[in-house]
Amino acid sequence: MKNPLICHQKKPSWLTYCLPLILILLLAESSVGVAKGSIYIELFKLQPVAKKLDSYKIQSYKAQLNIKYQLTDYLHQALLNGVTLKAQLELNYHQPNNWFWDKNESLGDLKFQLKYHALSRHYLLSRNDTNAHWNFGNLPAALRKMGEVRNYRLPKLDKREAGDEHFITAIVHFEPEKIKLPLRVQSLMSSEYSLSSQEARWQLP
Repeated sequence: MKNPLICHQKKPSWLTYCLPLILILLLAESSVGVAKGSIYIELFKLQPVAKKLDSYKIQSYKAQLNIKYQLTDYLHQALLNGVTLKAQLELNYHQPNNWFWDKNESLGDLKFQLKYHALSRHYLLSRNDTNAHWNFGNLPAALRKMGEVRNYRLPKLDKREAGDEHFITAIVHFEPEKIKLPLRVQSLMSSEYSLSSQEARWQLP
């Protein structure tokens, strides 16, 4: 005969054991905090440069941008440990089409490289299209220079294509020059390892 005082209880589920640990990890992460990086295009404008060719005008533009960079802890530490960081500004021409696919055309990729020289404690910045190089004694100055794009000449556009629905976009991506495979997979799910700006638009006249 079974003892009526003995109650048969269900075994606790895995969630019962794991939930306190999950809560502890979340609280620890929020209390320590991670410096979140960001890229923000503060200014994007185009200045037209027109030249006559045959019987019609070819329209060209010079791009002006101010870009604000703030590195994550991971990217900052990677830089100090000898990892080269790269910024890539992508400019694209868009022509919406109501019937078929929109026309998207790359107008150029402007690239910067940022390194840290441990012996001199200087930040080295270079730009691919002009082969210009700069040295800075602090990181904010290097990031500020990297974010100043002046008179960047775009390829020529046929003015006959211009219209209310035509525009040029700018977007910036920032990441280590070389990412090992596990970190590359993680970078797809976290902004700690790579950063991207918002898409800025300039509508053509």
